[in-house]
Order: sequence, then structure tokens, then C-alpha cells
Amino acid sequence: MTVAICGDGVDGLTATGSTRTDALQLNKIYNSVDTAAAGTGVLLPPTQMGATIYIANSGAHTIKVYPYEAATTVNQTTSASIDNDHTSIFFAVTKAMWYSLNGTKT
Repeated sequence: MTVAICGDGVDGLTATGSTRTDALQLNKIYNSVDTAAAGTGVLLPPTQMGATIYIANSGAHTIKVYPYEAATTVNQTTSASIDNDHTSIFFAVTKAMWYSLNGTKT
């Protein structure tokens, strides 16, 4: 019942790739990236207006966050970043635009 109300999560993720096409695909609402090599990233799920995704980066390096669709933007650009030991909340305001709230340390 809790998953139906609050969503599901995953811990221990490893950021991969260096572009939108080979970044780690996220498929949970709450995501904890524990391993992040320099230049790696994650891919948001397909954009649905009103969607919210939480990402914590406990890895050693900053990670890139890419939108699923090539024509979709994150903070009005092609990707966003999450510094190591920080978290971000991503929310889709339209079917083609994500924004993020960034800052807190993990």
C-alpha cells in the first residue's frame, strides 16, 4: 500500500555513460546513486506532466541528469547536474520540460 501512495525507490545505483543515449535509465521515484565516475549520468523516465523524481548523489563525482526524450529540456537546457553528496528533485511542468530543486547534502 505504501508504494502505491508514495512510490518506490532504489539504492546502490551506479551512474553510467557520458550522454543521454548511454546514461543509466531511472525507473523508480526515489533514486540513490552511490557510485559515480567522472562524466557519468542518469536518464529520467519518459516525461509525463506532473511527474516527480528524487535523486541523491552519494558518488564521488558530479552526475549529469538527462531527459528521456531528445526534444525535452531540463532547466531549459539539454541536461542538469547533481554535485556529489547532494540531492535534487525533478518535476515535469509539461510533457517536454523538467525543472529541478537542488541543494541539500546527502
